[in-house]
Parts: sequence; structure tokens; C-alpha cells
Amino acid sequence: MKTIKSIIILVLFLTFSCQQEKKSSERNTDSKIELDKNNSETEPKSDNNSISKKNSENAVFRDITELEKYNGFKKISGQVLGNSDKALVYIQKDSLKVLILEKIIKNSSPKPNYSILDEVSLTFENSDQYIALTHCELIENPDNKIIFSLVENEEVEYFDKILKTWIIDLNENKFKEIETDKVKCLNE
Repeated sequence: MKTIKSIIILVLFLTFSCQQEKKSSERNTDSKIELDKNNSETEPKSDNNSISKKNSENAVFRDITELEKYNGFKKISGQVLGNSDKALVYIQKDSLKVLILEKIIKNSSPKPNYSILDEVSLTFENSDQYIALTHCELIENPDNKIIFSLVENEEVEYFDKILKTWIIDLNENKFKEIETDKVKCLNE
């Protein structure tokens, strides 16, 4: 009889312990950041206009500004791209502006997580200059390509001061820079 009671208590204890461990790991996954421990070394910046993405390419996060690399950045805008599992986020810190192509990772939580697919960064001399991110289209042969530009904010129908333009290739998960004079950007 004592043996049966001991076995029942042991089974209950093990079951409870496993459930606690599962809840603990779910909390870690649903919370802020998971970093690949194999990529904990930092790479030096190649120049002032680029940020190494080696540390963040395997990161899973809820909010990009929670990553150590983007500590102190402010999220300016973000949007889902078409009917895809990709999103575009625009963040900045002082004169550094960064566009990030993210993959949306749906899990059991009602809020999705994200991972970085590609990023581009630009440094501007005037940190007070208001630079907006806007959707654009090709002037010749408009098509369904996803094109975004950084523009200097103006009170005009179409932006005149287009600073940089990229086509976002959702198949290759890359930003592809194109010439700014090939697009027109409506001021919505």
C-alpha cells in the first residue's frame, strides 16, 4: 500500500514539474528576445552607413527596439507587406535611419514574433531633419513591385525630395536599391 502511494506521489510530482518547465520555456519564447548563442560575437562596422546584421539575423523578438543592437532607437512606422508574412519597419536614433525587412513568426501567442531578413541603414548629417518612409511606384511601366523611399517631408502632392529608393524583393528577402528618379511617390 505504501508503495502504491509513493508511486502516485512520484507520478504527480513529475507531472507537475514537467508542466512548470513547459510554462517557463513558453514564457521565455513569448517574451522579448531569443538570440542564437553561436553568433554572440560582434562584427566590426564596414562603414558609417551600414550596420552589421550578423548578431541579429538569428534573433527572434516582439519589438525590434528590444534587441541590444537597436537599444535607444525609436520605431517610426511599420507595416505588413501585401498578403505576405513579411513586414517593413522604419526606426531611427538621432541621425541614423534604419529600414528592416522582418519575417512574421506566428506562434501560440496572440502576438506574433519577428526575425530580421534584411536591413539597410543611412546616416544623415542633420538629425533634426524629418525623413518619412513612403510607398512609391515606377514612373515607366508601373507594376505590382513593392517600392519604398525615404523622402524629405514636404507639403506637396508628389514628393520632390526623394533621398533613397528600394524595391523590396519578397522572394529573395532583400532590399534592392534603385535610382530615385525612376519613381514617383504620392504624399498620402
